[in-house]
Amino acid sequence: MSNQTMEELREKVAISCRIMGSQGITRGSLGHVSARIPGTDHVLIKAKGPEDEALEFVSLGDIILIDLDGRVVEAPEGLDPPAETAMHLAVYRKRPEVGSVIHTHPFWAIPLLAAGKPLVPIFGGYDGGWSIRMLTAGIPVYPKSKTITDNELGADFISVMGDKDACLLVGHGMTTAGASVEAATSNSVKLFELLRLNYMTYAIGTPSPVPDLKEQQDRIAQGTGPRRVRTNAAGEPADWRHYKKMLSKAGQGL
Repeated sequence: MSNQTMEELREKVAISCRIMGSQGITRGSLGHVSARIPGTDHVLIKAKGPEDEALEFVSLGDIILIDLDGRVVEAPEGLDPPAETAMHLAVYRKRPEVGSVIHTHPFWAIPLLAAGKPLVPIFGGYDGGWSIRMLTAGIPVYPKSKTITDNELGADFISVMGDKDACLLVGHGMTTAGASVEAATSNSVKLFELLRLNYMTYAIGTPSPVPDLKEQQDRIAQGTGPRRVRTNAAGEPADWRHYKKMLSKAGQGL
């Protein structure tokens, strides 16, 4: 991979961090985004250090290079991998198709999981069928709230997450994966929306699935449902472009 391409990937990791913070998916400096560098055993990841800022203010200099054993390959002085790097690395080791992992702490997940409330497909087509696909496949729940700080815990976590692109963690938050930074970011944003709307619905009553759920599931299974991803000539999905522009509009772009 060329230096220019690696720097482009570093920029995507930083942009994803800013999206996570600006959209309220995580708060303060909690949470981290990483990306596997194609064709290598190296990973770019949002670092931790004494000058930590909230994720919406992450800069290119906050993204460091490590290997799949968690060793620092390249980092400014004072910056280290986050404590839960083992979670990211466990996913990369087990799933070679994954190009990016994101761990965040959305408020909405905590009460829903604590109360044992299942997520319900209360909306359909407007998210491209994502929520129905994910809930039909099942979103696993890691039943421990401890931070994933070593290889043993990482292996325990990925044994629960398996081949899914989203996993909730009791008393903790959520982790998403995707083939690219853009895909993992989209998965995080959409799961956050699903959590938020489910919480709001439980607050006023008992949520019911959309009435045409079986029809939508059948359409998705047959490949006649909504298109899963819309990309431009540069390969950027529509929602990624949207949130990048929102960052620029708010003066939070890189």
